[in-house]
Amino acid sequence: MSEYTVRLGEHADPLLLGGKGANLSALVDAGFPVPDGFVVTTAAYVESVEEAGLAGAEPDALRTGIPNLSMPDRIVGQIVMAYEELGSPVVAVRSSGTAEDLAGASFAGQHDSYLNVHGADAVVSAIRDCWASLWTTRAVAYRDRFSWDEQGLALAVVVQRMVDAEWAGVMFTADPVSGRRDRIVVEAVRGLGEALVSGEATGEHFEVDTITGAQVAGHPAIPRAAVRQLVALGRDVEQRFGTPQDIEWTYANGRCALVQARPLTALPEAPPSGPAEAGRPSMRSAKRSAKRDADRLTNSLGTFAITADHMPYPPFPMDVSLVFRPALGAVLGSIASAGFTSPTLDDVLVEIDDGVTQIAPPRIRPTWRAIWRVPAVLPKALRLMRTRTADWNARTDESFRPLAHRLDTEDLTTVDDSALIARVHELIDTVGSLMPSRFGALIGGMAAEATAAGLLRWVVGRDRVEALRADLMSGVPCVMTSTNADLERIAAIVRATPELRDVYRTEEPADIAARLRESEGGRSLLAEVDDHLRAYGYRSVSIFTVGLPPLRDAPWIVHGFIKSLAGLEQKPDRAVEVRLARARNELAAEPGWRAGVARPIIDRQLRAARSGAGFRDDSQYVLEIALAVARRILLELGGRLTARGALASPDDIAYLTIDELAPVSNETSLRLVEQRKAARIAALDDYTVIPAELFIPADADGRVRGMPASRGRVVGRVRIIHDEAEFATLQAGEILVCPFTNPTWTPLFSIAAAVVVDSGGAASHAAIVAREVGIPAIMGTGNGTRILSDGQRVLVDAERGIVVPIGVGALTEAMDSDDVVV
Repeated sequence: MSEYTVRLGEHADPLLLGGKGANLSALVDAGFPVPDGFVVTTAAYVESVEEAGLAGAEPDALRTGIPNLSMPDRIVGQIVMAYEELGSPVVAVRSSGTAEDLAGASFAGQHDSYLNVHGADAVVSAIRDCWASLWTTRAVAYRDRFSWDEQGLALAVVVQRMVDAEWAGVMFTADPVSGRRDRIVVEAVRGLGEALVSGEATGEHFEVDTITGAQVAGHPAIPRAAVRQLVALGRDVEQRFGTPQDIEWTYANGRCALVQARPLTALPEAPPSGPAEAGRPSMRSAKRSAKRDADRLTNSLGTFAITADHMPYPPFPMDVSLVFRPALGAVLGSIASAGFTSPTLDDVLVEIDDGVTQIAPPRIRPTWRAIWRVPAVLPKALRLMRTRTADWNARTDESFRPLAHRLDTEDLTTVDDSALIARVHELIDTVGSLMPSRFGALIGGMAAEATAAGLLRWVVGRDRVEALRADLMSGVPCVMTSTNADLERIAAIVRATPELRDVYRTEEPADIAARLRESEGGRSLLAEVDDHLRAYGYRSVSIFTVGLPPLRDAPWIVHGFIKSLAGLEQKPDRAVEVRLARARNELAAEPGWRAGVARPIIDRQLRAARSGAGFRDDSQYVLEIALAVARRILLELGGRLTARGALASPDDIAYLTIDELAPVSNETSLRLVEQRKAARIAALDDYTVIPAELFIPADADGRVRGMPASRGRVVGRVRIIHDEAEFATLQAGEILVCPFTNPTWTPLFSIAAAVVVDSGGAASHAAIVAREVGIPAIMGTGNGTRILSDGQRVLVDAERGIVVPIGVGALTEAMDSDDVVV
């Protein structure tokens, strides 16, 4: 900090920075998104005015004299230095009076601001003009109205990097008209918000319930992602400052930023509890409704957390038409046939933007029809739940696998367009017919694992049950564990060969294959990778989709895994088998009558549970095979549509639905793809397949909460991995924090000290693998990737499901346990 300039976030004294500058500095200090900048302090104003001989002059003399005063060189030098340290960007220069943005008087609009200012000379000139606005007729009159003493009055100036806003506006965290504290009121305009706050433009008005996040008035065109961010920021800022806030914001590149926050002045008293308008619930009713919604989500986490784990990004329109709509339609139909309330498919599968969909968890209640309909459908449900995994596999081998192999090896260039579409339908319909019995088979394995866990707890007690259960469920044979073992085998070859080790150490994953082709040993290793991809390459990389390439079409990801694994010390052979054998011996040797009674039952249930866990992954891989083969067929058709001018590239076919492919209008398809592509890009950063407002927010102290999935405690540094492009950045011993996981990610667990995931639950792949490799895991945080940051030192406490930033008191708390790894 200099005497005349202060970087935002370094200091928050309103006498030095003015009201606006102090509030922005406090926002930065609290971790809110604020454009970078600095404040020219009131000291610069006072000394410049005094040395120009204007101190104590009349307002008219100050208003006309300040823009032309010669600012002292020492002050100009510090301003120019602060501007250059900012990178000499285009900036906004905004007045910050010591009497503004206070609880009693906002001085909103009384002092001047200047946008799109560029260059040091222009910045200095804009600062003088801001100083002069302290003495405009309107500002003087405003102070007179409040009987404000002008003795010692001064003005600071905020200089901030300009945001090229797509949307901007004002948000009130309480209704400024009615005084209702359960409403957030937003006004938004396209582009810069200056026209809105100055009154030159009428913005889009909408209102949101503070508690539930539900929109209760207005229908804005602003992206849903922006609305969600604004609601969260509004709540947090009000909580931080302890009073309703008047907030100016911008939205660009998928992120909201705050450019001003001040107490909401002249706020009426809150209306009495009760409905304020016809049909609108009271605050108490809204709280009860919010609790019911939270309970409903919690009770259905087993279903919807798994959905979130598989869909961290928006499904493409083609995915929705091929997979989501048929699958959800079948589920809703089954619910209705059993006599329960069933919302429409469009109520559950909600399009929140062009081609961007979310799943709204339905509220399911029995009706009086359930009295006879449940008994009627019960036999069919029981038959499904009695599905044996061996029978399902046999049916799949007979019906699906030959079809998938034929379509994956067929010369598609000889097939006409309509026949290509028919092949996609045939493939998806065939795998879809296997899904009901798959879920039936899964239920048996899940029930067996729950039974085994309960009996183990009865035999060995709460303190030992989780560790013993994890070891007894380790080493489950399935596609996932086979994939990881094969990758470790290839990594061992690299570790043992100096030439190969050097390639993987020095090259980026995308460049490794080219280097390997230069030597005989490299080509031999490439053959091993090719074999790996033929066996396991149908695996989805990010989401269940036909819109993105599977692993076999992105081999650089495999090279990234090998690069990370090859950098580790070689692990002892058969470590997992040793853990499993030790756990079985421990159970066999457990003394007491309880063990003698329960051991045979536990053994049977564990065999069924292990079979079910393996079946879950193997049967999921069947769906991934279907999507990978369907993508191959669709890309053939996409190539033809591109040649005809209906698409810009073959991959763009994923932005259309299957019903939009025939017939195809060039103009219509190009327009649809452009709109949907833009909407999907805008949604990527903050998308959740289940509305984000239903997830658990972070605590005020920065703690992140989720569901314990693999027990243990560890202290380490955070590494946030958003997607496969960042896999190779994970270093041994770091805390892997990610938005989702699927089996493709699990080799990273051999490198990480712990894993924290925004989505998923205790039955997700991440949880299974974390338990298997023996690292702590917390799932379903909802916001870990947003709250935590790279390099941050944290305690992952997977006993209680919390991630604690290491600060005052946190490490002491961590050390209270003997099993914390530092």
